[in-house]
Amino acid sequence: MVKKYKFGIIGVGPTGGILAAHLAKAGHNVVLVDINKNHMDKIKKKGLTLTNLKQFKVKFPKENICYSIDELENKEVDTLFIAVKAYYLNEILPKIKKVMEPKTTLISLQNGFDTEELIAEYVEKENAARIVVNYAGNIIDNGIIRMSFFNPPNYLGVISSEAEDKAKHIAEIINSTGLETIFTPEIKKFEWTKCILNTISPVCVTTRTTMKQTMEFTETREICREILREGIEVARARGINFDSDFLNKGMSYLDKAGHHRVSMEADINAGHPSEIGFLNGKIVEYGEIEGIPTPYNKIFVSLIRGCELPPINHD
Repeated sequence: MVKKYKFGIIGVGPTGGILAAHLAKAGHNVVLVDINKNHMDKIKKKGLTLTNLKQFKVKFPKENICYSIDELENKEVDTLFIAVKAYYLNEILPKIKKVMEPKTTLISLQNGFDTEELIAEYVEKENAARIVVNYAGNIIDNGIIRMSFFNPPNYLGVISSEAEDKAKHIAEIINSTGLETIFTPEIKKFEWTKCILNTISPVCVTTRTTMKQTMEFTETREICREILREGIEVARARGINFDSDFLNKGMSYLDKAGHHRVSMEADINAGHPSEIGFLNGKIVEYGEIEGIPTPYNKIFVSLIRGCELPPINHD
């Protein structure tokens, strides 16, 4: 019999919401935290609905619907998943530290490099973990998330070997909900794999195309290939050993993405900061450290920074 945990999830967008729905459907006690009042009001009243790839609805106890991190105080969650955008980490981690129990495990569900390392700066290393998520979706209405794809499995790993036993158990729990997830001692390799594949996001943003369109158009496809090539070279210099044909495999993987719009586009359209600093920006940063040129990544970091500039008010 699977032990029932009390989980907390900060960020009930596609990534956090899909996990929350699966955990709740399996009978686990799940506390949700999000500042999107309309979204949370709908979940509180009607439940959370998944559509498309997975189709079901789950309800949560009203006391488990939180509109701020402060409301987590005295909720006594065993494990806290962080599913907000990576650029919010420095802002929310001090708040989390104030309200969480000392032994609570914090698990990053985020895009980008080294989010678990940042978490470990606020908690003990044995309480920091990372899941490389291989599913995606979009909020199509308040309380409704469209799960667009899942390329299993997800990978869960830790910084400290002291955390391995709990991490393995959590991976088993998530796996048992129908979201195939496995523990790995090589989380950095899977993290680099996912992040390198995500570095084509700024191409989609600046051309306003879906992933499928980006990969099918010859000119943008070649740009994506060069962005990936630079990332792979930097990874190898950092001790991440990919297969010799990883570039071709990565391109083939991206060819299967379909007409998915990257989350970076939604951030830019909403006037929010993007995760460019945690993706292509890290490739550039580590490339400079290792002495590897990354001109394609550098150009798209600059372009996305330009997209983040506030609009001019002509009034």
